[in-house]
Amino acid sequence: MFKKFLAISPVVFLMSCASLSEEACRSGDWGAIGYNDGVRGRAENYISEHREACGEYGIAPNTAVWLRSRIEGLKQYCTPDNAYSVGRHGSELNNVCPTNQSSDLRLANFFGLRYYEIGREIDALDDEVDDIRLTLASDFADELTPEQIQMKNFYLLEIIKLQRDIRKLEFEQRKYAARPQ
Repeated sequence: MFKKFLAISPVVFLMSCASLSEEACRSGDWGAIGYNDGVRGRAENYISEHREACGEYGIAPNTAVWLRSRIEGLKQYCTPDNAYSVGRHGSELNNVCPTNQSSDLRLANFFGLRYYEIGREIDALDDEVDDIRLTLASDFADELTPEQIQMKNFYLLEIIKLQRDIRKLEFEQRKYAARPQ
């Protein structure tokens, strides 16, 4: 099965590099394409990706329509709610928004990113607790020597410490559970 994946993956990879399919290029709905690119926060130079993809089929994008529509789509992208949502998914906001909005958007994005990062820290600590519990269940099940009892107690104290750290992080994460108003 792994060999099949290796044989298929380059084709899938090459297909994923094209910004648009042949069908999208041929339909020529550059307004919808531009709007969707704006909603996704794509930069103005992203049109070159479409030009390259559609050039393979002898089609040129309608740049003027795409640009106008992209600006309309950016109105959806360049909102504090979206900036926060982008951060909550672990990404920084693309630098495509008007400069007069940048401080509000950066703050909202920071709150979302911080929430995401703290969540990742909590997950990592939860994984450590799970690993220790697995070790306790598998290595300390039979009658224990004094050294093993000492080691078991060390692991139990480590779980307590990790759980305390998790609670602190959860408390901190609550500060970032919503975007700043």
